[in-house]
Amino acid sequence: MTSFNTFDLIRRNLFYYRRTNLAVVLGAATAVAVLAGSLIVGDSVRGSLRGLAIERLGATGLVLSGPAFFREDLAREIASASEARACPIIAMEGIVSGQGSPARRASGVLIYGVDERFWRFHGKQPPPMTGDREAFLSPALAQELGVREGDPVVLRVEEPSEIPKESLHGRKDLPGKTVRFRVGPGVTPADLGEFSLQPQQSAVRAI
Repeated sequence: MTSFNTFDLIRRNLFYYRRTNLAVVLGAATAVAVLAGSLIVGDSVRGSLRGLAIERLGATGLVLSGPAFFREDLAREIASASEARACPIIAMEGIVSGQGSPARRASGVLIYGVDERFWRFHGKQPPPMTGDREAFLSPALAQELGVREGDPVVLRVEEPSEIPKESLHGRKDLPGKTVRFRVGPGVTPADLGEFSLQPQQSAVRAI
């Protein structure tokens, strides 16, 4: 009678069921590789989105907004009371049209009215301006309109009203405000060219 020790039994078992064992090992290795890859990709995407959000927000940590305009001095009062930096901006949505042939138009564009306090708040130098009526376009908006520095653009916004125009009692007869600008020098995303207070993964269309 032949006797086998534990090691021999394990070795013979592994050899006899070698195909089944190989399939189990390959399946486990594939599962580990998929899980590890998913974790790496997830961390990479999370880091990319976080970096994108930080770049678009700049130095913004807290936003005080409202459906209507409020006093500009409120920013100074908040800064004095909290010993924190603050700056006022106008944030709206509107329509921007180019003057090329054919003319292109973009709706739902983010519109920011800022001055040098905005750039100082974010620790940036204001972009150089060569004229009075200049506007800086985000790269995505400039590409959509097909405009370059010096080209004319038309900005249309609704007249501020406490009652929304789309509501039952809204003033449908208000034509809104139309302002003409010339496209200023290009502003890169690193220089707040894609500044946005709204969380979005798509390209920012702003002026």
